[in-house]
Amino acid sequence: MCCEDDGALHLPAPVIEMVARYRRLRAEQGFGWGETALPDFFRWARFSCLGPAFDEFAASGDWAQAVRAAVGDEVPAGLVLARIDADGALSARTGPPRPAIAGNTVQIDVVLDSACAHDAVVTVAGEPVPVPAGGAGLCTLDLDGDNPRIDIAYGGEHLTVDDAVAVAAAATLRLTSPDGARWSILDPTGGAWFPPGVPHKWDAADRPFFHTAPGMVEVAVPALALTVIAARGMEFERQEFALDPAPGEMITVDYRAVRRFDPAAEGWYGGDLHVHLNYSGDHVLHPADAARMQRGEGLHLMQLAAGNLGGSLVYDLELLEATAGGDLWNGDGMLARAGLEFRNDLLGHVHGWGLTTVPEMLHTGHEGTAHPWDWPPNAVACRQLQAAGGVTTYAHPVFAPGPDADTDPAELFRPSRMVEARELVADAALGVVDAVELVSCFDDRGALVLYHHLLSCGLRLAAVAGTDTFLSFAHGPAPASNPPGWGRVYAQLGGVSLSAEAFAAALRAGRTTVTNGPWLTLDVDGHGPGAVLERGPGDRLRVRARAYGSDGSRLVLYGPDGEVAATDAATLVHEVSLGAAGTWLAAALHGGDDDPYTVGAPVFAHTSPVYVDVDGRRAARPDSARWCLGLLDDLEELAQAHGRYDLPQRERQLGDLHAVLDRAREVYRAVGR
Repeated sequence: MCCEDDGALHLPAPVIEMVARYRRLRAEQGFGWGETALPDFFRWARFSCLGPAFDEFAASGDWAQAVRAAVGDEVPAGLVLARIDADGALSARTGPPRPAIAGNTVQIDVVLDSACAHDAVVTVAGEPVPVPAGGAGLCTLDLDGDNPRIDIAYGGEHLTVDDAVAVAAAATLRLTSPDGARWSILDPTGGAWFPPGVPHKWDAADRPFFHTAPGMVEVAVPALALTVIAARGMEFERQEFALDPAPGEMITVDYRAVRRFDPAAEGWYGGDLHVHLNYSGDHVLHPADAARMQRGEGLHLMQLAAGNLGGSLVYDLELLEATAGGDLWNGDGMLARAGLEFRNDLLGHVHGWGLTTVPEMLHTGHEGTAHPWDWPPNAVACRQLQAAGGVTTYAHPVFAPGPDADTDPAELFRPSRMVEARELVADAALGVVDAVELVSCFDDRGALVLYHHLLSCGLRLAAVAGTDTFLSFAHGPAPASNPPGWGRVYAQLGGVSLSAEAFAAALRAGRTTVTNGPWLTLDVDGHGPGAVLERGPGDRLRVRARAYGSDGSRLVLYGPDGEVAATDAATLVHEVSLGAAGTWLAAALHGGDDDPYTVGAPVFAHTSPVYVDVDGRRAARPDSARWCLGLLDDLEELAQAHGRYDLPQRERQLGDLHAVLDRAREVYRAVGR
């Protein structure tokens, strides 16, 4: 059973009731439903200039100035810029009008730019919008071509904007695909068009998209020049169509996906282990929506992770409770399961693939919940996930490392609570972690630095991928609204059929490759990722790595001492002569950020290693051990300064973390002895 028909998923009653409750919350609270203290930047998630604004903010640290710079001097299409002068006067400018047709909505951003010295509340289309002193506010509207008027009021002033859209004649597109697809439809102003009944989504590059199941769907569009893009994930060629329908005309667009590469033909199946179905935001989604998206992306396996955001509500927990140990769907090369993302924003986030029961601990360290303290250490949560049958993975390890993070551990993490994988270096040493998200929504280079140091201490962790996609978000922030599977872990199943158990076994064995676009293979003396080879000093290894589907990239063979070999070609062939120390070998592909198959990130792929023990000795580099010991010291200091602990129990709770760190120190101090 799978997703040929959205109605084919027969859900348990608690899940049906959960979705209904979420819809009530969305109707009552709007965007941010389920949260009492949604982070401010989430409120800008639907802003059409979000990407440029974030780039400016990273440079200046001033959000209002970043918004002004992103809007620019010439107001772009689809945007109304309303200004409050220092004396409280209200004015507005609009960009070129978006085309609209009667009975269909188009998105219009109303940006409020204040020069007032005090906080203000502006009413936009009847909705109060807070604007900080000297700051900026946003109201995103879905305007119908039948009623394109926007009323804006502040203090005693009132103005009406009626030129943000221009009504156009209608035409119809008939979209067909035998396998399901991801579609984008753009009018000449960059406006997006969608069929009824699908979530409206934009990716990290502000490209609109929606997914269709196999078959046909009709879309009402303006009778203007249109660009239609059809795609099906990273394994298939995308196709672009230039259309110019006449008023009343129906045009059929047929997309037959052509393969770029076919890993499954060699036993490799791709999965996204970190997807959130409902996570507040613009939409409330049914699991059938996720199934349609998975099929449209040609994604073999997907984990829908329950998790809290900032409060006590654990989104989609009922889905996990009702289905733990069973598949949500499994058929036609597609499998999905519910899972859990355990979240602590000081120590890191961990998820577990293949849970057979629901762990006792769901989150810690969030104020206003039943578990407000950064206690117990994450090692306890990792053990619970493993006891429940899960493959434990630290998520999005590193946000934005400094330039010298490879040699200075103090430059790896940000010096604050930042949902980075701080306790990973301890938990990996204790054996309660199976894998690391090497492809994630955060910085891949930082994750690579951390991963390589852990491998060089003799630890064996699989490289996996999890996008942290929020399916319920229309826009960002960053890649949160990307399609699921924009980053994937491919697992070699060894000739057995796709199943949750087979995938888990491959993850634990390290038979994996991760990618955000190209396909990458590694062969070391006839063995692939995860293999453990026994060799002696002076032995020679024949290595071959091959990249598919990405031009102009740099292909690298890594080991515990850094780059072993590199090439700009698609194939790397190298011979490695072994010394007295154990080693590991992994291939990686690095590229630019303009690849059409990589959504919102530079091209990156990386295999799990082939491990080579020399006379029974694993890789053991004292420099990496000292680097890891530095991370343990940094975490201890951060927990002392920023950890949240129950004051009467503070020393005991901190003592539990110190005990974990001390046990890990013993492991790293033994490296290289």
